[in-house]
Amino acid sequence: MIAVAAAAAERSVLKCPCCESDKVKRAFEKGESGFYSCHKCRLTFVWPRPEDAALVGHYEDYGRRYYSSEGLKGYLLSVNHYRREIELLSRTLQTGTLLDVGCSVGGFVKAAGELGYEAQGIDISNASVAVGQSAGLKIQSGDFLQTVFPHSFDVIAMWATLEHLPEPSRYVQRARELLRPGGVFLASVPNYAGITQRLIGRKDRYVGSDHLNYWTARGFASYLQKFNLQILETLTFGFNPLTLVKDAMNRGQNCDCEQMAVEQTNSASWKSGWIGRGHRVAERVLNLGLLGDSVAVAGKLRGQ
Repeated sequence: MIAVAAAAAERSVLKCPCCESDKVKRAFEKGESGFYSCHKCRLTFVWPRPEDAALVGHYEDYGRRYYSSEGLKGYLLSVNHYRREIELLSRTLQTGTLLDVGCSVGGFVKAAGELGYEAQGIDISNASVAVGQSAGLKIQSGDFLQTVFPHSFDVIAMWATLEHLPEPSRYVQRARELLRPGGVFLASVPNYAGITQRLIGRKDRYVGSDHLNYWTARGFASYLQKFNLQILETLTFGFNPLTLVKDAMNRGQNCDCEQMAVEQTNSASWKSGWIGRGHRVAERVLNLGLLGDSVAVAGKLRGQ
């Protein structure tokens, strides 16, 4: 099955989804997915790309299953879950209108609103949006590319979103169009040069068909610069040694969403007290070499 998909991919027009270079080659396979690397911009990506209808159905089902855990819902709506993102936001812009694209249940919208931002969110999953709406948050389900917004924004965020998209550049371009001059774009993706990836490679649970695009920390910042964004900060974070060991022992088998929800809920319980403080110190040390498992970038839209 992998060989058939790979052969079909190579017969079709195979180009990098970010720089559109045709200087790409097959890197490896995992499950039913073929992974390709771009010689020009160093992006690794899944090919062939899934159809839009398949993605919508997948994430709607994922939303229903993943958010069935009450403990996880509480954690995703807590300010602590978005501590790093809020700190990055506060360092780049102090107040204003904010749109969170791919907002999930709206935890970042909630945290930003409590700091005085006029915050709202949009997500493709009806199931996840329903959780946030029941908590009184201003979030909606819909297609970001097609939705008409009544005004532009001072901040647009895409946390853990661009790695899921077949055409990520269309979303960044749309965000740029909706940003006011001098506005801030915030985004995070898994770091393909992070410590977990360096140690266990394709065994990492976050290497799979759910993630279509894989940037390194420096590569992601360079990619966003193409959209007339002045990079203000590049930050890496995230490292879970327990997850790393489990993935290494699991021989690269993907973790289903119910299991992931349980593990994330359990992780949230120990990220307080002295263990949590030690974990934050470890993250800061890893960030010195941009080795955290996620990378977040803040970019300011240059004057038009």
